Amino acid sequence: MKKTVNREEKQVVSQHSLLDARQLQEEILGRCKQAALSMGVALLEEEVSGLCGPAFSRKGGELCHRGGSDQTSIVIQGAKYHIERPRVRNADGEIELQSLRKLKTQDLLDEKIHSAMLAGISTRKYEQVIEGYSEKLGVSKSSASRAFIRASQKDLDAINGADLSEHRFVAITIDCFNLAGRAMVMAMGVNNQLQKVPLGLREGDTENSEVVKDLLASIKERNFISACPYFLALLDGSKALKKAVVAVFGERALIQRCWIHKLRNLKKYVPDKLHGTLHWRMKKLMTLTSFEDATKELQSFAKWLAEVSHGALESLEEAGQELLTLHALGITGELRRCLTTTNMIEALISSIRSTMRRIKRGRSSPTQPLRWSASAVLEHKKTFKKLRGSAQLDKLLAALQNFQVEKFAA
Repeated sequence: MKKTVNREEKQVVSQHSLLDARQLQEEILGRCKQAALSMGVALLEEEVSGLCGPAFSRKGGELCHRGGSDQTSIVIQGAKYHIERPRVRNADGEIELQSLRKLKTQDLLDEKIHSAMLAGISTRKYEQVIEGYSEKLGVSKSSASRAFIRASQKDLDAINGADLSEHRFVAITIDCFNLAGRAMVMAMGVNNQLQKVPLGLREGDTENSEVVKDLLASIKERNFISACPYFLALLDGSKALKKAVVAVFGERALIQRCWIHKLRNLKKYVPDKLHGTLHWRMKKLMTLTSFEDATKELQSFAKWLAEVSHGALESLEEAGQELLTLHALGITGELRRCLTTTNMIEALISSIRSTMRRIKRGRSSPTQPLRWSASAVLEHKKTFKKLRGSAQLDKLLAALQNFQVEKFAA
């Protein structure tokens, strides 16, 4: 008997030795996957035995009865497969098998399609790239599209409905961007560990204070808690943004204007030949460490602009000391560089656009751009890094704790 077994083993080894590397790996993978399907069927049968007892045994009053079988499908590794499921009945009718319900859940399929489409796979080509068995069922374009809608809606609900009470925030920033012809407003927070936290998405424009106010009110209702009595609001200069922030948070929000946006605006009024000097003066203003020195430089800057362009002077005066909020708090170095611009949220918006370019446009719906954006945000959240300048964090927290509005205004 032992010699026979050895002879059979040698024959199998000999057959496999004729396969090339690809064929051998496909053979191993195929057997593993068939074993996984067989395990799924075995789990169903195990549950049936628990409900009905051994096959052909006498049934007590508490046991169910086997009721034949029929074809169904289960989801494994992002694909659907046919299996034969046993049916179970009792006096009240057919019993749902809990293991079958879990194997049929769409969540895993939705996640697989969701990940594939964010990676740039179209709904038409999804079936070609999923890892499946030879007997897998086809996944139509419409089925893949519906799966992505379900998964991306969960992403949108997660961003707009998440409880924020686990965080203590030191800053919030808001910006607007366009996607698929729609304008959207996004808010991002920075907590007391200098971690970036997506706070919410709305369709609308930052020029509409009611849209921004609705977004901020929602954030506040979801337990937005500042680490100190005051926190920073990093804004690009939109009057509607400032109006909404003040309306929702009042004086607790210290406005820090983005100096890069202000520089871009000033360049519109200043002749091209003076752009170099303009940039140098703005950089000098933003790198001064002393609030008193920065205030004097701001005044000097204004005098220079008065000789160049009245429009530029008015633009600078419109921002005023809101350019110097971090100076007033005594924050310098890397942390100031991170918190005196809206670069953190603009970088995320750039990543959203890059991701969304890989998604093939389908039939639009009112929530489509929002859902796409939410999925992209959560995808890139995995790669978020803390803001630089942690050495100044304690100083920032102390400054926000003891900030005196009257002194800053003076």
